[in-house]
Amino acid sequence: MPQPQLGRLVTLSAQEVWGNEAHVFTPWLSQNLDLLAEALQIDELELQGTEVPAGDFRLDILAEDSEGNPVLIENQFGATDHRHLGQLISYVASQNRKATTIWVAERFKDDHRAAIDWLNANTGEDYSFFAVEIEALRIGDSIPAPFFDVVAKPNSWTKTVRSTSSASGSARDAERHQVRLAFWSAFAQYLRDHDRSFVIRRENRDHWYEFPIGRSGIVISDTISTQKKRVGVELYLSRDPFKSGIRQLAGDRERIEAEFGATLDWQELPNKRASRIAHFLPDVDPADAGQYPVLHAWMLDNMQRFRRVFAGRVKDLDLEAGDEAEDTSD
Repeated sequence: MPQPQLGRLVTLSAQEVWGNEAHVFTPWLSQNLDLLAEALQIDELELQGTEVPAGDFRLDILAEDSEGNPVLIENQFGATDHRHLGQLISYVASQNRKATTIWVAERFKDDHRAAIDWLNANTGEDYSFFAVEIEALRIGDSIPAPFFDVVAKPNSWTKTVRSTSSASGSARDAERHQVRLAFWSAFAQYLRDHDRSFVIRRENRDHWYEFPIGRSGIVISDTISTQKKRVGVELYLSRDPFKSGIRQLAGDRERIEAEFGATLDWQELPNKRASRIAHFLPDVDPADAGQYPVLHAWMLDNMQRFRRVFAGRVKDLDLEAGDEAEDTSD
């Protein structure tokens, strides 16, 4: 049996990739909180602001979790120091409700990692502290991919995440669910009236809903975001870890976009198993029922375009080579 062709994994420091923590890395992370959320096993992080005043300091990133509680993120290039630890404690002390604190650095000193462990062990259940080391990985000359290594976390985090995911008690969480339920319910009726080949079969509290396109692991996915003020339609390849699927399609990108009638957003999602090809309608509010007719018509039109352009192409994708490569790496 021939030996597999394997690349060499190269580790890059955060400074090599982003260069500057304040002016490059923090803005990048603020727009890619989903990557950090995935590493921490958090369902969703919503950006609230960057360089947010907090007493005598400024917090790099302020976000919210799915229950509307603050998530305080402080970034640091190089090795951790006492100053950033003190700032983190000050940030937490200013909160009057549940809070999650995330310290992101290139390298954690042993005493600072021990300090995070101590805080998790000696503060109440309302407070959670994470220590996360950031670096980038690449194979050969490939584009580097960010890698978050969680080096300290609350002992009960897995249990807490599961209970948080199923909870809907907070007012903010309930409001978010009601917005999504209302939008998808109205869209379900719109589809029944205009195109019964697309069906929404259940109540939906998620910010997305998926429709089959004729191949397992690949769907047309509709998305809504009240935070980003947009709706979207995308081709979502859920099992494309080596990006062979999206790259095969990208080889015909010019013709695909000409047939589709618009420029598409090609996202390889380098640190995920999935990839996507998306199209968005910006500057809209999915929470506003008065906008439903426009949003639903736009969504259906683009769903029909995605199906027309991609249905045949996804059936012809050769994904076996990627599956074999994945198997040999286990």
